[in-house]
Amino acid sequence: MDAMSFRRLLFALSVLPFLLPWRPVAAAGVWGTRPLLSYFALTASLEAPLQQGARLTAYELRLIVGIALQEAEALQRLERLSQPLVADPLLSLAEKQRRIAALGYNRQVDAILYATDRRLRYSLSESAYRRLVGWIERRWPWEQMSHGLARARWLSSLAGVRSYQVFATRYDSKGRYTVALPDQCLKFANGGLHLCDSKGYTAGAGYSVAISYKSGLGVMVGESGPWNIEDNYWASLADPQPRRMFADLPLGMPEAQAAYFSGYNGGKDQYGRKVSGPFAIDLAFAVGDDIGLPAKKNDWITVSYLWTKDWGGKPGKQAGNTPGATAAPGIAPTVNPELLQAIQLATPAADGSITHLVKSGQTLWAIAVAYQVRVAQLQFLNNLGQTVIIYTGQKLKIKDAGPTWTPLPGTADPNITNTPPAPTETPTPPLPVRQTQKAARRTVAAAAAASLSETPHAATPTFTVTSLIQRAASLPTESTASAASGGLTNGLSGGDWGLLIGALILGLGGILLFGLGWLFGARRGKKPKM
Repeated sequence: MDAMSFRRLLFALSVLPFLLPWRPVAAAGVWGTRPLLSYFALTASLEAPLQQGARLTAYELRLIVGIALQEAEALQRLERLSQPLVADPLLSLAEKQRRIAALGYNRQVDAILYATDRRLRYSLSESAYRRLVGWIERRWPWEQMSHGLARARWLSSLAGVRSYQVFATRYDSKGRYTVALPDQCLKFANGGLHLCDSKGYTAGAGYSVAISYKSGLGVMVGESGPWNIEDNYWASLADPQPRRMFADLPLGMPEAQAAYFSGYNGGKDQYGRKVSGPFAIDLAFAVGDDIGLPAKKNDWITVSYLWTKDWGGKPGKQAGNTPGATAAPGIAPTVNPELLQAIQLATPAADGSITHLVKSGQTLWAIAVAYQVRVAQLQFLNNLGQTVIIYTGQKLKIKDAGPTWTPLPGTADPNITNTPPAPTETPTPPLPVRQTQKAARRTVAAAAAASLSETPHAATPTFTVTSLIQRAASLPTESTASAASGGLTNGLSGGDWGLLIGALILGLGGILLFGLGWLFGARRGKKPKM
């Protein structure tokens, strides 16, 4: 091999690391159209089928799960970026949709998916990558059939307490023992606000759900989200709390689930954001732990919406079977409506301790909901171990001696409605139009800051609503290239930077070898002096 051929070979080897990881997604099916890796790799009941179907080693599976977590975190960061626009009460729904589109939200989702594919190609062998993508492509029609619109329409029912199998995720609730549903009126009512009285909600009613996975418990709804906040999917148009949006969907079908699996609403949520999963309920970390959901995992769970027990309806299939078909391993049976009785709170003793006398039909999880404590706390205080079995007449210790305990807002007996007296209206002289508008904006903004927000997946961003609105207003003409560039920046993580640095090192090494080869060839070309 002459010097010129040797230098060409070294140059080809130096640029090869830059070429391989940047190849576009080659799959022709559903891969690359939506966040699939974070769904399949982070769903607890799909982990074993994924490993077996794609013939992955334990090491390969760990790599894939790590990349899926990076994808999920990037999507959450992008969702938080749009949160100030979503929570702005001064913007109409159409204006929120326009400004989110101006941010290039959905193009940035596509950029995150591209970054995920890049990481997989770099981290896995070509054979493992093809097996993974191939299995997901083959499995996808089955997931659509199990959780999509067609099966939901076939199984929709109005019988008994509404119970549905829905997709559950976990979020940081800042220590609160609660769940989030995509209905802000539940949050308002449980917080004692009367903002949704005209829609059939009762302030302070203590709206709660019973959830089952490997174990079951009851918990009060304390947040709204994920994604949508006007999607009370457990209600029909004829119910006391009529479904406010997406009424053409089957009963029990969350809009995000229909968008993810069946492309409903163009695959977007109510704000026009591309849905990244079939989200229906968010669980606080402690709640997920108590029902046996593994850490950093999501899964399909059964949720019973306890306030629907008196709504009635025509007989039909058991509501606990809708709309999904595959239950999680070890799932608990659907809650019996006869056991859903109001819990009368015990009065704290003089030393601050609380003891509850168990009555017929009461369960440990229902008592935990009434007193707003964890089931694990009751088990510890009463030496119950892991059992949830209690007996009529049994005295349960709710709290040890200490400061006097008072119920949180919304935890009182739901059969008792405390309606404050109507305030007396005092006529006041009208304000100028400009002052009236300013006062109205201040009042609405203050109320929104206190109550109008979706599920807080993480800490609130440091930018302000005004700065983000100004940014959105300046982006209507944003090019596709700049939006994709921003998405790649948001999608970069420690692994990406490591890949980039490694490629640069290999490139510099190639250049060094090129120089050595040139020097070696130059010396060989010199004739010796005589």
